[in-house]
Formats: sequence, structure tokens, C-alpha cells
Amino acid sequence: MKDFLSNVWVKRAISVFGIVYFAVVVMLTYATFLYDLEFAEGRETSFFVVYVISSLVFMMLMILTRHEIVTRVLSVLWLPVVFFLVLFNMMDWVLIIPPFIVAVVVFFAAGTSANVKVILGTIYLLMYVLGIVAFFVLNVLFGGSSEETLLNEDLDTSGSVYSLYRKDFQHLCDVTADDNTISPDGKYKILVYDVKNNDVGAVKICVVPYDQDIELKFFTLKQKGIKKTISSKGIRGTVPEVGWTTDEHGNLVVQYKLSSTSEPKRTSLNRMPDKQYFEFLGIE
Repeated sequence: MKDFLSNVWVKRAISVFGIVYFAVVVMLTYATFLYDLEFAEGRETSFFVVYVISSLVFMMLMILTRHEIVTRVLSVLWLPVVFFLVLFNMMDWVLIIPPFIVAVVVFFAAGTSANVKVILGTIYLLMYVLGIVAFFVLNVLFGGSSEETLLNEDLDTSGSVYSLYRKDFQHLCDVTADDNTISPDGKYKILVYDVKNNDVGAVKICVVPYDQDIELKFFTLKQKGIKKTISSKGIRGTVPEVGWTTDEHGNLVVQYKLSSTSEPKRTSLNRMPDKQYFEFLGIE
């Protein structure tokens, strides 16, 4: 077995498997740039187990073939790719940690020259430090200090936001239920947010695409960066009335009422905003 694994052609063949894992991480990075990744209920643990085991297996294969040209090339490409994975999924440690460990281990274990490792290692270290600092600075500048919490039946009952809607929580669940918020044609969905800011706060009503999500075994890729704000003047702690109707021309219209004493209002969906690709920086 030792002679078999030491055969140069066997190692070259095995090194190709590193490309497979690299391609999967590249696709995951690209997917999380375009979509929000939301784990299916009860599947996060099983995904993490498969993810970690796969990462360990492919890392061992790349260490075994560390002197092959394929592995040496991949070793210098890993860290830039994982850098973007970190930016697009900041604080989502389940996605970040396994490929980051693989990238660091393979970078130092590969048979690239010491000079290359020193030069690229310095560049990558600066890239990570400056990039992450810039990420947080831009999020503060563009995102502001407001904090949005999606209001629905999954609202954390131990959080401070829940206490504002506790008395009317069942009504909140009814208003935000799928059968009330999904448009009749199945293309859009109404979302209601609690907004905490330095002022009195607000309740925001938005519309997002609903038919562009991609459902996979372990998670769903939810379209992001396309959101139309219907109203941001709701009273914090008051559940608005929202729903769908049509105008005289048969076009879809969002009908809403911010409180029991306010007048009903209507907003048509003539055109959704263009996709905002830099939403991960807090830009809306």
C-alpha cells in the first residue's frame, strides 16, 4: 500500500480530487454572494458533520500530494477564495471554519518555495486584516446603528423584541403567515420587520421575491439584495395589517394598515428594485 501511494502517477491522480473540493468551496462562496443560506430545520448539525469530515478527507489528500503541481497551485489560491467566503458569511462559523483551516494547513504544507510562502503569506495576512476592518467600517457607515428583526412565528421568545409583541403575538403570527403574505401568483412575499434605532424605532413592511429561492437537501438559498420598502413608518410594538389585492387593471397591490386607527393604504408593484449585490456591506 505504501509503494502504491508513493507512486508519482497515483499522487498526481489523487491531487485532482483537491480540485473537486476547491470547486465546491468556490461555488459555495459564489452562491452565498448572491443568496442567503438558510439551513433546513434540523439539518444544520448533519450538514456540519458531513462538511467537516469531507474537509478533513480532502485536506489529508492534499497533504499527501503536497509536492504535486496541482496541489501547489491550489495552495496559493485557497486563502483568497476563503477570504471572500468569510466576507459573505461573516460570523457564520459553520461555513467558514472548515475551509479556512484547510486553506491555512495546505498553504504551509504544500511544496511551494519558502520565498513564495513568505511573500504571499504577508500579502494574504494584510488582505485579511485590512479587508475585515474595512468590512466592519463600511457596515457601520452604510448600515447605520439600526437593528432589524423579522417578525413572524419564529420570533425568539426570549428576546427583547418579543416582549413588545407578546400581547398580540397570535395576531402577528396570523398576519405574517405564508397564506397571507405570499402573493396570489406565488412570485412575491411580504415581510414585516421590527426596527430598533436611536429614535423611537419603527415597523417596516417590505416585499421580496419568493419564487427565486433554491431548495437543496441541507439548506435553502434565499434570494437577497432585491427588496422593495412599502412603508417604514409603522409604530413599534403595533402589528400592522397587510395583505394582497389587485387594482382596477388587475395589477398586484399591497394593502396595509399601520394601526387600528390609521387609514388603509395601497402600494402597487409596478417594478421591483434592481438587485443590490453589495448588501453584505450594509448597502441597501
